Amino acid sequence: MAQVIIHIKGSIDPNWSDWLAGMQINLLAKGETQLSGNLPDQAALFGVLSRIHSLGLALISVRAEEMRGTGDSSE
Repeated sequence: MAQVIIHIKGSIDPNWSDWLAGMQINLLAKGETQLSGNLPDQAALFGVLSRIHSLGLALISVRAEEMRGTGDSSE
């Protein structure tokens, strides 16, 4: 699972979170939007990026960081 932050040019209504794989939608200054949340794999990330593309919004940046385990040896 990866923590993902996507920064786009344009606005997305926060009510569209479910359509964007449950990503949290934060409206920023200058008509930009930041999406953030956990995605299970690259296929899910590409699905979100495809939906952003279908809205005609410009991608500014994508950052994904693999989430580490808790260090508990029982995992």
